[in-house]
Amino acid sequence: MDILTHFRSIEELTKTLSREQGLLSEMFEKRKLMKFPIGLAINLTGGNETRLRKLVEYGVLVQTGNMVEIESDYLNFFEEVLNVNEEISVLSVQECINTLKEHIGYFLQETNPNRKAGYQDSVRQLLKKTGFRTLKNVVDLKRNMDNTYKQEPNYIIKKKKLQNLDEKSHSIRAMIRECEKLMDKEHAFFIMANDPHMTKTCSDVKHDFVEAYHALMEIDRQIISYINQIDLQNKLYKKIRKLKYLQDQLLIKTDTNLINVLKEKNPVWMESRHYNKTRLSLEMLRENELVVKLLKRIAERNGIQKTARTEAAPLTEEDLKDHFQLLKEVDSTEVWNAFLASSYHLFEFILRYDYKVKRNIEEHVTLFCQLVILHPDECRATGEYAIYQDIEYPIIYAK
Repeated sequence: MDILTHFRSIEELTKTLSREQGLLSEMFEKRKLMKFPIGLAINLTGGNETRLRKLVEYGVLVQTGNMVEIESDYLNFFEEVLNVNEEISVLSVQECINTLKEHIGYFLQETNPNRKAGYQDSVRQLLKKTGFRTLKNVVDLKRNMDNTYKQEPNYIIKKKKLQNLDEKSHSIRAMIRECEKLMDKEHAFFIMANDPHMTKTCSDVKHDFVEAYHALMEIDRQIISYINQIDLQNKLYKKIRKLKYLQDQLLIKTDTNLINVLKEKNPVWMESRHYNKTRLSLEMLRENELVVKLLKRIAERNGIQKTARTEAAPLTEEDLKDHFQLLKEVDSTEVWNAFLASSYHLFEFILRYDYKVKRNIEEHVTLFCQLVILHPDECRATGEYAIYQDIEYPIIYAK
């Protein structure tokens, strides 16, 4: 028998797992699909076969021929921590209860205060562990139950798995009763070990058991419902297969009453109801006031409100005349072309230009600045300035 090398410290273990996290993650994700080829594993360790060999020697991986897989202890640890394990370990709870009985006995027989306190701490930790494991088993049971019903394609296997899960549910319930009986039976221990930490632990464990009981009741109800649904689906599947066989043999009309049953059915109930709209004539609405009142009453009852339409006043002769509005916009390109053909400087030309509408001095200044900005290369500044209505402007000619 080969003796495996073991890790000397937590630091060495965590560093090794961290360094090979790529390989371990890939192997864990594909644990249900295949065993890992050694060649692929070496590639995931950066091509370093020594690193892979170390994982095998330290018991993290197990080599079988040209394949490797994660060792069962590490695999169970990863599955439990990540809450993806499919196995429900009722034995682990039973082991905790058995160990709990032993340590309570040691506590009652021990005379040394220090060792007595050690046994007391062990009992408290075992109680917490028992409550935690019980709740975890219930959560795993619920998840496995749903996954089995939704993903297992074989009806026989699906039903058998659900029945096994139902048995495990009863086993968990029995473990809870046994632990509660132990806590009630060992009354002397809990009186002697009465401290705030132990009291809180007992209270938490009892609360966990109550929560687990309620969850198990719901799980039992759901398992029964799933099994009944499987039976109904199985019966329906058998009937459909039989009808398919009779149809293939052209015996479905003679050996069954399917045609008569279908004739008695009314598939129209699945269709939406059609409503025919009745439109009233305009003559009736104009001549019959009772109809109008009735329609108004129906509209009020159904909360239908429409704003009344008002007639527009007739158009006058003034409205029919042509109206013109002159805009103050000026075509800057047209003004600039006219300026190029003149002999005036720019500001004087803007003042003399024949506009179609009257313009003020601010608009003249705006046009002056606009033309200078649009045509900087075609302007010739003389360096002289003039004043017009308290506005100083440069003398600019066209080049």
